Amino acid sequence: MLEIITGAMASGKTWLIYKKLSDAKLMGKNVQVFAYPVHDGQVVSRIGFKSDAITVPTVAEIEANLKPKVELIAVDDAQLFDKNDLISFCNRWRNKMHIIIAGLQMNSFAEKFGAIIDLMGRAEYVTVLLGVCEKCKQQTAIISQRYRDSAHTIPITAEDPRIELRKEFYAPSCWNCYVPPQ
Repeated sequence: MLEIITGAMASGKTWLIYKKLSDAKLMGKNVQVFAYPVHDGQVVSRIGFKSDAITVPTVAEIEANLKPKVELIAVDDAQLFDKNDLISFCNRWRNKMHIIIAGLQMNSFAEKFGAIIDLMGRAEYVTVLLGVCEKCKQQTAIISQRYRDSAHTIPITAEDPRIELRKEFYAPSCWNCYVPPQ
């Protein structure tokens, strides 16, 4: 089974992963959590919930680190993994375990971000979480607004310097308040 959790920054994606993992553990299921190496061995929600995670830079390393009897895996910040590799992985493993993929569906340019939107159309369950817009304070934020210039951000990959990780330079935004980066 494939499940997608998406939404803007600070919308509760990691918290929802934590809740689903906790419930699965209470049911006695074997679980694993994976994340892109921007994390340091654990995924942490904005409100402080933590889960240990195996940080890997490629989908092949997720596959290589799967435990033999794992029943549920969660992948946080999945938008940062190679799109085609993640889609192939999900297609191969979805009938063998419950896969939860969490990540941003759009970058700050309002473009598709990684595999998330493509996987939404293939999933049995999709949850789109809305954050509180930084500007108007309504719970309608669906995109992450970049509000600093690129000179103050750190590119994650050389291939696409527009993919940056500096939460202090991004905020949840609704479409009414969203302003595309210059």
